[in-house]
Amino acid sequence: MDDRPTKRLRGRHRPFAVVAKAMVAVTGSGWAVALIVAVVAAWLTAGFALGFSRGWELSMTAGVPVVTLGLLVVVQHTQNHDNLALQLKLDELIRAHGGTEDHMMRVEDASRDDLERLEGEFKARADEARR
Repeated sequence: MDDRPTKRLRGRHRPFAVVAKAMVAVTGSGWAVALIVAVVAAWLTAGFALGFSRGWELSMTAGVPVVTLGLLVVVQHTQNHDNLALQLKLDELIRAHGGTEDHMMRVEDASRDDLERLEGEFKARADEARR
């Protein structure tokens, strides 16, 4: 029997994760840029038609930060998921390779000072290897 953890992956995502991934894909496309340009053009056209009223101004100054915050949450969720998946892949490579240090598998949990110390050690090893 194959007891590797990856064999038990279900491939199902929670509804928010599915929507978040779709939103990130759509908002990162060229169509999103075209839509933003069209919305801004329509907003400016409405401004001319309404005489640049206070309501017209508030529609953009109040709406944009709300949309931005929502997209920030969606993008961060997707980034966290992708980062975790990448860390797990790297952990598997470290585990599978005999000449590596297994404690590196959870190095992302180390303190900033420890990471900087480790970086210095790796730079010294690289410099030594170049010589």
